[in-house]
Amino acid sequence: MKATKLVLLAVQLIVLVLFMGIHLMTATPGSSSGNGNPALLLLMIVVPLFIIMVLLWQRIFRYYKLTKQVVIIGLLFTSLHIIAGIMYQRMELANYRGVIEEALIKQYGYADQQYLLDITSGLTIHVNNQYFNLNTFFMLVSFSVFIALLWLVVLEEKN
Repeated sequence: MKATKLVLLAVQLIVLVLFMGIHLMTATPGSSSGNGNPALLLLMIVVPLFIIMVLLWQRIFRYYKLTKQVVIIGLLFTSLHIIAGIMYQRMELANYRGVIEEALIKQYGYADQQYLLDITSGLTIHVNNQYFNLNTFFMLVSFSVFIALLWLVVLEEKN
């Protein structure tokens, strides 16, 4: 079990490093980027690591034979953490749009609202720091725990 925990820790550290790398690839407010979003290449590495995290959590939870009550409490707390994290990120994105708007006004004398919305929607290089930061890393960890716990519930229902 010690090896499983160490591998889980290592995978989470790799994901954290990838998140911080993507975070650093954010274009500065008011600048443009013609190269697309190279951070998406790093994101492709995060997906299989997420699956590995879920499998490792599942292995740990099965080893400790969690009670149904503990699983339900875990599902509740992880879902609350994810919801709170999403609400926080939405507020931060709204604040960051204001920062970009100020940079555009300073640079051009005005800020085209449609352009501002275009560069701050989806997975653009202008908002990497909004989607990949310490908060979203912990949300990803919580989501991996949530999926592993949910998997336990489904497995118990089948038995």
